[in-house]
Formats: sequence, structure tokens, C-alpha cells
Amino acid sequence: MSRPWYASRPPAWCRTRPAHLASLLLSAMVAIWMLLGPDAIASMATGPRYLMLLIALWGLGAGFTHGVGLVPRHATRAWLLGAPLSWCLLLITLIALSMS
Repeated sequence: MSRPWYASRPPAWCRTRPAHLASLLLSAMVAIWMLLGPDAIASMATGPRYLMLLIALWGLGAGFTHGVGLVPRHATRAWLLGAPLSWCLLLITLIALSMS
């Protein structure tokens, strides 16, 4: 019987040097954009603003964590702080920032 997806590790390509570099660069780009243009998030309505901040900060934390090479030992933490989820959250943040 195979283990569920959350009990297994993220794919092997997530642990390569280009994936780490991509996470670090994407996180740095979003962080700089948020620091230089905070009015993009501040102009949103209150409900979406808090949700967007949550998504952005989780994506930034996961992106920087993966970008510097930290690989959590527990499989669930590896998914929550890994490349696939952080890239999705950072792309959602970039789309939201570019639309506002």
C-alpha cells in the first residue's frame, strides 16, 4: 500500500540548486516589490487585504526557507515550506500585486 501524498517527500527536482535559486530570486523579487510599493496591498479592501498578506508572507517565508537550502525532515513540513507551494503562493502574490 502506498503512502498518502503528504507522507511522502516533495519531488527530487525541488532539491536541486536551480530550484533553490529560483525560490530565492522569486522571494526576493516579491519582497522588494512589497517593500517599495506597499500601497498595492493597502489599497485592497480589508478582507482580501488580510488574506493577501497571509498568502504573501507564507510564500515569502517558504520561498526564503527553500531558497537558502533548508530542507525540513518531516514530510508535511517539507511540503508546507517546499518549492511547489511557495512558488504557487508567490505567483498568486505577484498576480495580485500587478493587478492593483
